[in-house]
Amino acid sequence: MRGLRVLLLLFLACGSAALCAQTAASGDATVVPIIDRAHAQDWSRDINDGWRVHEGDDPVWASPGFDDSGWTTVRLDNLGPSRPGWRWYRLHLKLHENHPDLSVLIEGGEGTYALYLNGVEQPGPQLCSSLSVNRPIERTAPVDVPGADLEIALRTHITTGYVSWGLPQFMTAALGTPDAIESQRAAMQSGRLYAAFPVIAINLLLMLAGIALFALHRSQPNQTEYLWLGLYIFLLGISALLWGCQLNGVLPLSVNALVSDPLIYAFIIAQIEFTYSFGGRRVSLPWRVYEWLLFVPVALSWLVWEGRLPGALYLAIEASIVLPVALLLPILLFLWYRRGNREAGWLIFPSLLPATIAALGDLGSISITLGWHRLDFLDDSIQIGAAQMQAADIGDLLFLLAIAVVMFFRFTRVSREQARAAAELEAAREIQQRLVPASLPALTGYTLEAAYLPAQEVGGDFYQVLSQSDGSALVVVGDVSGKGLKAAMTGALAIGALRTLAAENLGPAALLSRLNRQIRDTQDSGFITCLCTRIGPEGAVTVANAGHLSPYRRGEEIAVDSGLPLGIAAGIEYSETHFQLEPGDTLTLISDGVVEAMNAEGQLYGFERTRAISMQSAGSIASAAQDFGQEDDITVLTVARGAVVSA
Repeated sequence: MRGLRVLLLLFLACGSAALCAQTAASGDATVVPIIDRAHAQDWSRDINDGWRVHEGDDPVWASPGFDDSGWTTVRLDNLGPSRPGWRWYRLHLKLHENHPDLSVLIEGGEGTYALYLNGVEQPGPQLCSSLSVNRPIERTAPVDVPGADLEIALRTHITTGYVSWGLPQFMTAALGTPDAIESQRAAMQSGRLYAAFPVIAINLLLMLAGIALFALHRSQPNQTEYLWLGLYIFLLGISALLWGCQLNGVLPLSVNALVSDPLIYAFIIAQIEFTYSFGGRRVSLPWRVYEWLLFVPVALSWLVWEGRLPGALYLAIEASIVLPVALLLPILLFLWYRRGNREAGWLIFPSLLPATIAALGDLGSISITLGWHRLDFLDDSIQIGAAQMQAADIGDLLFLLAIAVVMFFRFTRVSREQARAAAELEAAREIQQRLVPASLPALTGYTLEAAYLPAQEVGGDFYQVLSQSDGSALVVVGDVSGKGLKAAMTGALAIGALRTLAAENLGPAALLSRLNRQIRDTQDSGFITCLCTRIGPEGAVTVANAGHLSPYRRGEEIAVDSGLPLGIAAGIEYSETHFQLEPGDTLTLISDGVVEAMNAEGQLYGFERTRAISMQSAGSIASAAQDFGQEDDITVLTVARGAVVSA
């Protein structure tokens, strides 16, 4: 045993002596202690030590024979944060005379350096524009050089955009057999890309949720909170996805400064709009001013990229801008909750998550940039099982889950209300069909025509033609205030009372007074405009008006005293107007849906246009108003007295 120890010591001593001799023979070269080709298998070692650096740019510095003895010596993996400008790094290695096939591995800022081996530029790593530079990623190159001397040169150029991140330019360098170097590169790449998978998955989920909310808004266009929440989540997903991808070297650094960061302010605006829409309120003036101010920091991210604004200062500005949303919106929701909006309370916790975590992440980045170290953990990734996740992504995922619960209950409530409204609308339509007769009765000596064009929402227009025992007829046109089921039911009530009173052969004024009393006694709100016309067999016409539009004869509006609409006040007496319909004359009665038709420019159809077409058929008048721009129910009824036939 003692003999073995003596032999081992002699072997180590001889090896050390040979190594020293080789180092002395190679001058400033770094000796790489590798065995010959016959014995090399999956071998690699780092080559971070012994690099020489010099500022500036000169192609001669790539030459293997260049004397760099006056340059500063550094470790490539301990250069600290990168600094802008041109630099060259050189490393002279002395290999075994019979060295195996080798490859070199450089983990450096993508687009910030070019690699030269014995003066020959290698394909792969290359200098790029500032928009294309990326975080340090792994690159390999085969060492295809004769002999034992290997000169590795790195021509580097650091842009201000790269410097703004406080990144080192190089992480490590290694030399070894191709299989060993490829295994090392693959392991480094897998570790880098594996961390990107949770980021991509979570934020794609956010974007899909945003698209689903857009679709939900299309099915319920009146619920603008779906639109704003969809926009908020979609922009949040895009911003976080781009940020996470550049964080793991998948995308250039510029996408964060020029796209991801500006999107932060866009989704903050969407969050404010969503919060107010969810609460059923209009955005207040202070918040509206705040939204406009959010356009200012968009330009600041470009200034950071150009090196005109310190990155730490920008992060502090970003955190201070995001903080009001993180703190004040939950307080606002709490106040709404205290005032009776129970749903606002559901939104308090979800609204805290994204903005708060983003602000804390900014504080962590500031701590790292300024070397505080106490708050560095705020920007650290979190190990969950085998996955490395960023705090922002966890916050976004929790937000998505929380907001999904909130919107589920919201959607359920809104769907119930819409189903109830649809049922009421259908009932109102059924009632409205009874407000207008299916066909007009025959009236001796007269031709009657009616046109009724309902608007999309059920209104309360009605008309009736009721025969009287003396051969005359009551022609009544009315319009109930309001829309929907209540208006339709009020119209049905008015028609029922009208038919009962018509049996008493009352004059138009007396009929309206009695009808007003009944409407007043049975209705607690709303009113009805009504024009009641009695037409005799020989053309005598008596008209009483309760706040309705006057009729037209011979293309002119007839001056008729207008009383209050029905249902406003009790004890109203109405006056009557008498005139004669001559043979060939046409009496035209309309609802306000004709004169209040409005075109795209906001112009009303008006009384002049109505007067100009008042002698046309009922269908033509209604169609003209509808084509102009229907806003309300359109009702037109015409009574034309036939010409006298000579015996």
